[in-house]
Amino acid sequence: MLSAKNLTIIGFVVVVFVILQGLLISIGKEDSPVTAAVDFAKAYFMLDGPSMSERLCSEMAEDEELNIVNSYLNSVADRARTLGFSTNYMRNQLSHISTELKMTDENKAKVKITGERLRSINPVFAIVGKLFFLIESHKVDETLTLVKEDDQWKVCSKPFSLSEI
Repeated sequence: MLSAKNLTIIGFVVVVFVILQGLLISIGKEDSPVTAAVDFAKAYFMLDGPSMSERLCSEMAEDEELNIVNSYLNSVADRARTLGFSTNYMRNQLSHISTELKMTDENKAKVKITGERLRSINPVFAIVGKLFFLIESHKVDETLTLVKEDDQWKVCSKPFSLSEI
């Protein structure tokens, strides 16, 4: 049986662990150009429109005529329909991500993202497909331009195939 002293020690360790986890998580959430670029890239390949829009600079996100996110998502949906699939079939998971940061000044940066993208109809599909060689990976190599707006880093270039829209 556990004594009261042992329970107190275990309780103390658990409380310290929870507090440290909270601190580490809050420190890890600090916004940086690399974090913003990776978040945008993941949202782009997973076809997550709201997350992509959130990481675009106001100049691009607020342009109602251009609305590049909706145009991109519509073009992906059209391509999926042409192939006979649902839009979810076109989602990709970004993995083996590597970044290279180049600050141009304190409010502007360029982030080069390299990695692989795998078809990701659902989270398990990419893992199983990779394990059994059912899907092929595609290289990702893109440089994103970011600006700092209201203490948040935002993508302010037309990355990936958004430039084709």
